[in-house]
Amino acid sequence: MTDDRRFYRLRAPHITNGSSAVTVRVTDGEDLYLAVGAGRRRMYLTPAEAWALWRCLSEAVASTGEPPDWIRVPIAAKTR
Repeated sequence: MTDDRRFYRLRAPHITNGSSAVTVRVTDGEDLYLAVGAGRRRMYLTPAEAWALWRCLSEAVASTGEPPDWIRVPIAAKTR
């Protein structure tokens, strides 16, 4: 059995706690899995829900000002 899961990860800096991990797992034919922090906030999203979330978040975050430098890193899919 091959592992068709792909993980996309980025660490967001936190003022007092160091950083917080954001991970999205993509498995072909299944919902996307989003985890924020050390597993405390998790949810499954259909592709349509993920697109809607992306659109709303991108507009909302863009309204807060220019993106920070740490966000400008490439994110490549990893299999684990």
